[in-house]
Amino acid sequence: MWQVNETIAFDGKPYRVLFTENSYFYWIVLDENKGLPERIYFDECNVWIDEGRVEKIPDPYAYLQAESWELGSSNYLESQKHYALIKPIIDGEGAFNKSTRAKRISHAIAVSDKSKSTIYRLVRRYWQRGQIKNALLPDYKNSGAAGKRRNFTNTKAGRPRIYGIGKGEAVNENIRKQFRIICDKYLMNDKGYSIRYAYIKFGKAYKLKYPDVAEHEMPTLRQFQYFYKTEYTKSTQIIKQTPKGEYNKDIRPLHGTATEQALGPGSRYEIDATIADIYLVDDNDPNKVIGRPTIYMVIDVFSRIVAGFYIGFDNASFPVAMKALISSFSSKVDICKKYGIDISDEQWPCIGIPDVLLADRGELMSHQASYLVNGIKVRLESAPPRRGDAKGIVERSFGSFQAKFKPYMPGVVSGNKVKKHGEKDYRVEAAVAKSDFFEIILYSILAHNLNKPMEKYDRAPDMPESIPSIPIELWRWGLQHRTGSLRTVDTDIAKILLLPREKVTVSELGVKLWGVVYTAKEVIQAGWMHRSTEVTRPKNLYAAYDLGSVNHIYLFPETGKNTFWVCDISTRSREFRDMTWYQVWERQAVQKQVSAEAKYQYSAVERDFDDLLEKKIKKAKNNRKASTLSNAQKIKDIKGNKQQIREQERKELAIKPNRPKQEKPAQIVQLKGIEENYELPNFIPELFDDEDDN
Repeated sequence: MWQVNETIAFDGKPYRVLFTENSYFYWIVLDENKGLPERIYFDECNVWIDEGRVEKIPDPYAYLQAESWELGSSNYLESQKHYALIKPIIDGEGAFNKSTRAKRISHAIAVSDKSKSTIYRLVRRYWQRGQIKNALLPDYKNSGAAGKRRNFTNTKAGRPRIYGIGKGEAVNENIRKQFRIICDKYLMNDKGYSIRYAYIKFGKAYKLKYPDVAEHEMPTLRQFQYFYKTEYTKSTQIIKQTPKGEYNKDIRPLHGTATEQALGPGSRYEIDATIADIYLVDDNDPNKVIGRPTIYMVIDVFSRIVAGFYIGFDNASFPVAMKALISSFSSKVDICKKYGIDISDEQWPCIGIPDVLLADRGELMSHQASYLVNGIKVRLESAPPRRGDAKGIVERSFGSFQAKFKPYMPGVVSGNKVKKHGEKDYRVEAAVAKSDFFEIILYSILAHNLNKPMEKYDRAPDMPESIPSIPIELWRWGLQHRTGSLRTVDTDIAKILLLPREKVTVSELGVKLWGVVYTAKEVIQAGWMHRSTEVTRPKNLYAAYDLGSVNHIYLFPETGKNTFWVCDISTRSREFRDMTWYQVWERQAVQKQVSAEAKYQYSAVERDFDDLLEKKIKKAKNNRKASTLSNAQKIKDIKGNKQQIREQERKELAIKPNRPKQEKPAQIVQLKGIEENYELPNFIPELFDDEDDN
């Protein structure tokens, strides 16, 4: 009925479910300093539910799932110490029995220096805050300046020198920068350089930069060694300084075996991917072949029930594997409804996180894997390379699911792509639409979970004969009779923290990821966008992003912590709004190509302009040499010359009416065939004739 770690309210009072059995469960009050677990029977709780006295509430300590710490920090060491102290007390159902718990606490007092009240406080905090290691983190995590490096500007840290001369040089940020450059160049590789050799190289670089510094005022070898040991963890040193082949063979950590027996439902999940043996077509255009889809399956080892899945066209990778894993954390009702299938959570009850997850190495080698381990307490196991049999259960499931459609559907992969004469290419025979294939796989999963009897299922001796070997029946029986059970998780936080991350830059425009600018109210409130040279903006920040949407990213403002700010795309990058990241990258590639071609065209224009400029400069120099006026006369004539040019310019630019031109006279047509002259008489000769001639 209730899941472990679920938070509920009874008469307005918050409780957490700690342990469930067939007919009862234990819970504890969340907000009491002296509360202890109480046993509640399901029959009694059902009456309270009918009376409306019990309701689900959000987990007030869900944020602890996202907390992280640095190895070696005081918080980490203290929480590990406290967990080791109370672990014998909280194991098993005996922790909830008063007399058994009292004996365990007495033993813990005897073997430690802690008082009875302190141990009770730690046990109560562990129960109230979600039964994870992060529950034991102290509440004063934000006090002081934990983790911040101290800068000594004038005085060198440590005790004064007894021998030698001088006081030494304090290590500031500039010196640390030089230390880091030398360490990265000479020590973070597999060439075998010693720390002494690297320090000699540092000394040469330091003297080159500060030639007048005295030898006794230079940073010492001990300071260099201290920086190296504190800045680079031992694990990092081993990874960087060991040849890759030798590291993979002899040095790398060994993971737990994948053949460990599952204790019950949710105890152990396997996840793997395959490319379906069929070519699909687009839903809207059957002539458009879109290729083969990728299928991820998450299967519970105990019951063989499919707990989560992914069907799509992304390549198999960690981000895609996390989509399948998140589907196993949450309800599948909405996914089924999308394809017209109505189910309830009871029909697909796999909601929560497992104890162990087995996957390929490539799907676990990421920063998100640390969240699974530390944030929500999932133990990760990786299969050896090229060892598909390590995940035999999920591997076999791919074959059984595909066997249902391969003999009948067109476009199924068969044989080689290169066909003999007269044979057809299976790719051109593709005809199954994408949505139809997704629906087929979903129906196959439901049929497997709810109805398929497994003839070769390895039944445990304590399983009754009346229980059929059907995944859903095995799941329900296991929840009642085995210790394995799922634990709840805040899926909203998990979805963000399991996304891939990338380094971002912060400027006065906002947060930039791959050329796309984002803003958030927290970024503005932090003052990072103020246009001032006095503003100090953080560096080396990372943001999580979803490949399916460029509209939002999730910025992690503190290095090493999983708290995040939601950033929205800025209007400066509005051209990319509502795109996927693949579309953004394609658009940016086209823009870069166009820009490169435009630069080629501009180069020729630039050269022509330069030629013109040189000619004009040469002409100006010749004009200067041909001048006969004195400098004083030139200056004196400037005002008059300018006025003369101004008047000339005004006349040239004056608006003149644009009248139509006069039309030519019409042609005269003779009516009677006699040529007549209708022109005006010309009296000019008569005016100049002499009178004597008349």
